[in-house]
Amino acid sequence: MKYANYICLAVAFPSLWVNAEQTYQRTPLAITKITQAPTIDGHIEEHEWQGANLIEQFVEFRPNLGDKPLYPIKARIAYDDAFFYVAAEIFQPQNTIIDRVLTQGETIWNEDYFGISLDTNFDKRDAYLFHVTPSGVREDGLIDGTGYIGEWSTIWYAKTQRTDNGWSVEMAIPVQSISFDPNKQDWGLQLRHKLSQPNKHIYWNLNDPENDGWTAPQVGKITNINGLNQGKGIELKGGLSYKENQEASKWTPSADAFYKFTPNITGVLTLNTDFSGTDVDEVNINMTRFSEFFSEKRDFFLQDTQVFSFGGFSNNDYNGMPFYSRRIGQGQHSGVLDINWGSKLTGKVHNTSFGLLSVNQQQDGAKDDNTQLTVARVKQQINDNHQIGVIVTDGSSDDEKNSGLYGVDYRFASEFLAEQQIQAHAWYQETQKKNGMEDTKAYGAQLYLPNDTINIKAKYRYLGDDFNPDLGFVNRNGINYYELETRFRERPKTGLLSDYLTLYQFVYLYYQRNDTDNNWLSKEYVIRPFHWLTTSNASGYVQYESRKERLKSQYAMGRNIKFDAQDYDFDQWSIFYETPSDQMISGYIKLTSGQFFDSDRKQILGEVFFKPNKHIMLSLSRRNHYYERDGIKDNMYSTRFKANIAFNQDWSWNTMIQHNTRSDRLSVFSRLRYQTAPDELYQLSINKGYDLEDGWHSRETDFDEKTIKLNYTHRW
Repeated sequence: MKYANYICLAVAFPSLWVNAEQTYQRTPLAITKITQAPTIDGHIEEHEWQGANLIEQFVEFRPNLGDKPLYPIKARIAYDDAFFYVAAEIFQPQNTIIDRVLTQGETIWNEDYFGISLDTNFDKRDAYLFHVTPSGVREDGLIDGTGYIGEWSTIWYAKTQRTDNGWSVEMAIPVQSISFDPNKQDWGLQLRHKLSQPNKHIYWNLNDPENDGWTAPQVGKITNINGLNQGKGIELKGGLSYKENQEASKWTPSADAFYKFTPNITGVLTLNTDFSGTDVDEVNINMTRFSEFFSEKRDFFLQDTQVFSFGGFSNNDYNGMPFYSRRIGQGQHSGVLDINWGSKLTGKVHNTSFGLLSVNQQQDGAKDDNTQLTVARVKQQINDNHQIGVIVTDGSSDDEKNSGLYGVDYRFASEFLAEQQIQAHAWYQETQKKNGMEDTKAYGAQLYLPNDTINIKAKYRYLGDDFNPDLGFVNRNGINYYELETRFRERPKTGLLSDYLTLYQFVYLYYQRNDTDNNWLSKEYVIRPFHWLTTSNASGYVQYESRKERLKSQYAMGRNIKFDAQDYDFDQWSIFYETPSDQMISGYIKLTSGQFFDSDRKQILGEVFFKPNKHIMLSLSRRNHYYERDGIKDNMYSTRFKANIAFNQDWSWNTMIQHNTRSDRLSVFSRLRYQTAPDELYQLSINKGYDLEDGWHSRETDFDEKTIKLNYTHRW
């Protein structure tokens, strides 16, 4: 019977059985150290790149593994004492280039682009990512294994040019912007070209056809890297801001100072820290009874953020996270709190990664007093497969005693069955008790197969009734949590389906939460019998969801309908469709119909994008939730309008207006941005919030801040 099941899977999903020889691993490449730096202007001159390594071996990864690239690529790589250099010529007809973004910082993933992943330790566990569009819009981030941290940013340079044969790009990455072991001459590199229409992903090196091409395990080996010079290793980010709000108006200087003790160990000191002008959060209606999670956006905390990762937690999986940096500078009672100073030490010595963060800030509820917050993290790589770690946090925003936490975690990563990836995590945490009867422990484990054809994640977590770390994130404790997520995906290569579909997949999800005595609180399973992506890059799915919920107390979603404390059993159907993103007008819509507790519910979620050219991007999103029970109705909705206007590569104007009827708030954020170089930034921003509980005509301004911000970075 066991073998019959395998045969059925192989028939339904023939690519399940991957040929181990169907990889495209390049031989180690000894790269050249050049003595004359090329001019980074987008024009690739042969004499400027003389001596650089020429790479023309590229292969299509998605949708058709092994195909010859649709458009030839000629890439060059080299380095000198201070920079790692990359250049590429893409021989592509002008009318096929998708390039509709001009604003730095705007998402580029729906455009054409060229870029690299750079693993400076060549351990295939983490890497830096640098990508550029034909218009010169840059994207940088951190790769944490198979995860991506896009909020991270650093100083690097890139210029592009349109040519008669397509487009070209030149990149220069300062070695002062990255960390590395000077005793290691081997790094990891991936080169990547993405076409938006048709949707094709082209790579230089592929170690594993079952893993995403941009991830850390996919890098190829480059050698002969030596003699890098980070100068004195000093970087100073000076800032001056003028802030006018309802409390005061003042000019405030600030500074972030970085020092490289070694090329792989960085110390940071922030003084009079100012986060004004940081992107505001996009807030939708929270359809749960539990608090929402928002990702970090502040540069000081994003620097080497992957060092503090723990137990497999991420921005998409956060309940029980021991350290959540947005707890710093925020208070439950006082809101935004001033940070007086902060220090951070991060680095790697041989197989040991470490991070130490300490921040002095205003005290929540008593702004005239200060409190100290500290986080320490160590991760030890035992060998290629095993890693153990420890985390300790101390302090709270309101300076509460007994606010410490300690945790230990273990990570396993390997391959099995013809290069199928497997990962596992196990962890334990405990917070300090305020009395001996409290249950302040938490522990969990997960098994993850992050493969393309078969993707499975099984997870268990226990969060005690009193587990609530002051510097972590917990929005539901007192639970035993069980999760199973499975996906079976096929990428048709031949036949009728291959003419229309890039992939189709079956998805099954199951979630269960019990109390600490293992009595059930909620059960949910989700089935997507058919989830598809077309060759034109449109996608969609049909979904069925069934839930059981046990309410311990009355719960009100809106103003008119309340759900009593009892057991509920309900289900709903959804359909989702997203248009190809390369069109002038694109968008998505999701329609849901069914029950919610003991009410009838209909949902309409949608967003439309208008991109007439690379200078203008407008979007309008709407989320409507309709409830009805016994003739009583509730209608809640959120609306968001965004306008990104790029006058040129240096000047941009970004505006976001959002309204939410559950919180009865409307907010407006508008920012004029001028950036002539990666190390120079000028901003003028307006951030206003209105309380609309009594209607628009009786609105009250609850937040009003105007900011002028100047930043410049010096390096020695």
